[in-house]
Amino acid sequence: MRRWMVLLVLLAPAFAQSLQVSAGSPFGLGAGARFALAPLLDGRVYAGANFFTGGAASLGGGVDLLVSVPLTDLYAGAGLFYASGPAVSLLSQGAAGGGLGARGVVGTYLNLRLPLVGVFVEFHPMYFFTPGSFGFGGAVGVNFGF
Repeated sequence: MRRWMVLLVLLAPAFAQSLQVSAGSPFGLGAGARFALAPLLDGRVYAGANFFTGGAASLGGGVDLLVSVPLTDLYAGAGLFYASGPAVSLLSQGAAGGGLGARGVVGTYLNLRLPLVGVFVEFHPMYFFTPGSFGFGGAVGVNFGF
């Protein structure tokens, strides 16, 4: 599983519609790539490092499937992630030893009128499988590309 995630992250820039950098949940500082899968349907792979919850940094990555709402800048979706330690989240940060989690994504692009640059804001309800607990997070990021 980890080998496939590393392979996807390494090949992502070659096939990506856009590259993203974000700050927030689940990993603090993250980077990823977004792919057009079908009209109004995108896939995203991402990886990041959490330096914000104290102790050693936790690393992780994940995948999301996102659906755009027609005629708006809104999108929503769901995905899975894996972390080697705690995540950036309210209520629960997952297991200290890390593990698998699922998250929902609700986001929007902010209209800044910059060519090939977009700023986005997201909300993430999360479920951590290892301790069986819920958390909430959010992220702010910059999107480079179409």
